[in-house]
Amino acid sequence: MFKSNLSHDTILIGDRVELSVYASIPSEYSVQFPIFADTLTANIEVVGTHTIDTISKSDNLQELIYKLTLTSFDSGYFQIPGFILPLVNGSTIDTVTTSPVWLTVNTLPADTTQASIYDIKPPISQPVTFWEVAPWIGGTLVLAGLVWLLVTFLRRRKKNEPLFFPRKPVEPPHIVALRELEKVREAKMWETDNHKLYHSNLTDIIRSYIEGRFMLPAMEQTTFEIVGSFKVNDLAEGKLLDELENILSLADLVKFAKMSPTLDENKSSLDFAFKFVNQTKQVEEASQFNQSDNENISDDDSKTINTKEQ
Repeated sequence: MFKSNLSHDTILIGDRVELSVYASIPSEYSVQFPIFADTLTANIEVVGTHTIDTISKSDNLQELIYKLTLTSFDSGYFQIPGFILPLVNGSTIDTVTTSPVWLTVNTLPADTTQASIYDIKPPISQPVTFWEVAPWIGGTLVLAGLVWLLVTFLRRRKKNEPLFFPRKPVEPPHIVALRELEKVREAKMWETDNHKLYHSNLTDIIRSYIEGRFMLPAMEQTTFEIVGSFKVNDLAEGKLLDELENILSLADLVKFAKMSPTLDENKSSLDFAFKFVNQTKQVEEASQFNQSDNENISDDDSKTINTKEQ
């Protein structure tokens, strides 16, 4: 026995109905029920998947119940066609067809007691929360910060100033040289027996001063090259240049020829270093060097420098 029926033959649009197919067959047979994806017919859709229940009637008879949940979103009177069911017994295959069933789908009835046309409801006012305005506040702050950075950058670039960290004023070469020479004097290095160390320190101070003051690569040049550069560029007067050559040449003899100068020669080299710096320094550099930089020089160094300049 094969039959199909619906749990309801009439539904409202969008409601669900259950289709059941009953098959009473001998135990040695099996039934192949159809499998549907999501559509049964053009107007009827399948909800979920099918289920199959098995009920044993007797030793030789069983009843299979195939259940399918259906729905429809179109109003009308629709036929659910019969199913062609194959019956399998080993190599023997028979087929049976169930009878079709009909389903009526109704729309919601119109309420004639109420007006069918209504005014559109106005928007509902809601308070503005912080999280709604936070992105705008953050964006405004970021934009303001970028504008400030741009303006600051343009102003400081015009003045040749760094953007974030103030540029530390560079000490004039003569200030550095006089301070280092005073350290040599205070240590009384010319009185030691290590003549090479004394003359190396002394000439390094002089060469470094020449690089900063005259823009010559004095640290890499020989004595001959330094004197030659002074002569070509007319950077110092004859007598002062001769003394400079003598002092540098004496240091070369001490460092490379292991010459042992006298105490007076050591002292004269130091005195000339003070003299050379004071007579060749640039006055403009001293005026550009601000008061805050002078604070880096100790009181004793300042007194010594002033004494030498006098």
